[in-house]
Amino acid sequence: MERSLELYDDGRLYEYEGDQAVKLTDTQRQVTALLEALKFTTATTFSVAAPDQQPPDVPTPRGNRRINAEGFKLLTLFEGCKLEAYDDGGGVWTIGYGHTKGVVPGMKITQAQAEKFLHEDLERFQSYVEEAVQVEVNDNQFSALVCFCFNVGPGNGGFGGSTLLRKLNAGDDAGAAQQFPRWNKVDGKPWLGLTRRRLAEQALFLSKPWEFARNYNGPADVSVGNPNPQGHQTRSIDIAESATLSPSA
Repeated sequence: MERSLELYDDGRLYEYEGDQAVKLTDTQRQVTALLEALKFTTATTFSVAAPDQQPPDVPTPRGNRRINAEGFKLLTLFEGCKLEAYDDGGGVWTIGYGHTKGVVPGMKITQAQAEKFLHEDLERFQSYVEEAVQVEVNDNQFSALVCFCFNVGPGNGGFGGSTLLRKLNAGDDAGAAQQFPRWNKVDGKPWLGLTRRRLAEQALFLSKPWEFARNYNGPADVSVGNPNPQGHQTRSIDIAESATLSPSA
């Protein structure tokens, strides 16, 4: 069912599924908070409520599902952790385990702060994936999807607009699994580091051992749905490197 957003004058943003309000975000009239909320929504339309309009009742959100231990291990391994702010290569200042909110040049944090940021970020991604996925998935599938979304981003330009999600919601688990390796490119060119991550996520989605992908040195442009861990050797790329991602055509 199509989702929509409605913004009230006091800064409260309501998300509807059809005619039923399903989510409330208090932006406190802050532009940055509004933009963040828009980033983590599956809604396709937006409107502003009339000044005298009464806000709807919102049921308790789902938001209870969490990434499992294997998913957490996969995510932290491939994200890597850096305690000093760095440019991710696309002009986005990043710190810890891929954290970007409020990060400025020269910023330094402790390992404990990095882990706190990670858990805060995961809350948003877990909720987003839970809302976007409209079919039943097991814990490994959910965890793989959170890892994938954490890396490629939410919204129409990432997981929310992906063929992977579309196939999954259509009940095509096998077709969805085949989509992971497509998201291994930077500026249209496959990166071995991203191929490793996609193969690991794909394996976890299929409830298969995924750690082989840590040392995968086969072709970066691996055939979709047919990874070959024994393929020819090629130059290795640091798995912690980050950049703007795009799927293959």
